[in-house]
Amino acid sequence: MKYLDKLLQVKTENRSFIQVVIWWELRRILYNIIVLIGGILSIVIMLTAASGRVQLEPGEDFFEPIMIPIFAFLCNMGYTLGWLTEVFIKRNLTYGPKMFKRGLYFTLFWLFLPTTIWVIIAIFDIVKKIF
Repeated sequence: MKYLDKLLQVKTENRSFIQVVIWWELRRILYNIIVLIGGILSIVIMLTAASGRVQLEPGEDFFEPIMIPIFAFLCNMGYTLGWLTEVFIKRNLTYGPKMFKRGLYFTLFWLFLPTTIWVIIAIFDIVKKIF
């Protein structure tokens, strides 16, 4: 967490519109890398938890592949709200880092929600087989 705090530091309180946008856009790369790694991890865990529990017909997918780029697009639209909101408020040293973290946690929550559900289902199946 300390590494993330260092990457999210804001140096000056009185930043211009352009400086706010640049601060956010430079960190968009970090945001997308974290979401990408989380997405890959989420899919791998979800497919592992669901394996043997779902019967798919030939040609069917476990999840809709088109949802991956749609989710990525929506995440980046939400990310843009970070700098849009900061532009219209009184700027300070903590708003950007706080909103970056909140947005990232919000994204990761939705990213891992289906995985969490499948892991819970898998655990209940294992417990049911034991007892």
